[in-house]
Amino acid sequence: MFRWRELIMAWLGAKVLLAAFGLGAAAGQDAARAEMRARLAAVETWGAQYQAVEVVRLAASSLDLVVIDPDLDGRGADARVVETLARKPDGSRRLVIAYLSVGAGEAWRGYWQPSFAAAPPDWLGRTDPAWPGSYTVRYWHPQWHDIVFAQLDRILAAGFDGVFLDRVDGYGDWRDRPDAQRDMTDLVHELAVRARARHAGFAVIAQNAEHLLPDPRYRGAIDAVSKESLFTGLAGEGTENRPEDTGWSLSFLQPAQRDGLIIFAIEYGRQHPAVAAAALRLRQLGFKPFIATRLLDRVPD
Repeated sequence: MFRWRELIMAWLGAKVLLAAFGLGAAAGQDAARAEMRARLAAVETWGAQYQAVEVVRLAASSLDLVVIDPDLDGRGADARVVETLARKPDGSRRLVIAYLSVGAGEAWRGYWQPSFAAAPPDWLGRTDPAWPGSYTVRYWHPQWHDIVFAQLDRILAAGFDGVFLDRVDGYGDWRDRPDAQRDMTDLVHELAVRARARHAGFAVIAQNAEHLLPDPRYRGAIDAVSKESLFTGLAGEGTENRPEDTGWSLSFLQPAQRDGLIIFAIEYGRQHPAVAAAALRLRQLGFKPFIATRLLDRVPD
């Protein structure tokens, strides 16, 4: 009888220890995420460059945050590249974020196979006429998840501080699918959980996709939003957007900002007065502007 009681007490003690460990791990992740949010909030200048990246030149900039394509024009960004970019000229730390498309397939990526032309996999959709070599994807498909998570593993291994998720608004390619938005939320949520299991403070920045922001599960998965062309560009580069279009986006972005998400913003066209004015308006809103070239092949010094 004594032996049974001893075993039961040991089992209960183990459960208490496991629960305490779980609570401790959760508290540690919460603290790491809070620290990352604070670092994102402290960003004053930032930029994204996906083509023609010169690592040494980019490292010599004064930017507080840079987003690069981890494929780095086919060269690949390893830990040495990330470490170089992470150090600003004054010795302080810079955030280095990796681009990752979750809602589009790209023919120049390592996962692409020549056989796809004759025998497309189940996850592959139609070509995007606006972007040669880019394709819609059935992002809910398990094989696409495997592709995305394999890319995430390489990003984590290289030591990036986070990911910049593009084509989160890929649900718009599947308007006849009732669960399109929920499927994207599921993918972003699973990606965030996987990443933070290895890097508790890993930043997840999602581009556009305002429709998803009211969902607390989606907001809980991400740390920041990047909004393209909030004030200019919908009717042509340098052209002011209609107030109702800007207002629609702000009706999602500002509540998300009040809920603790950091809001980045990209306006295209450095030579246009309307774009310069947009940057000022973005700062007044507490957003973090980046005035970019359309090809994202340069960043500010």
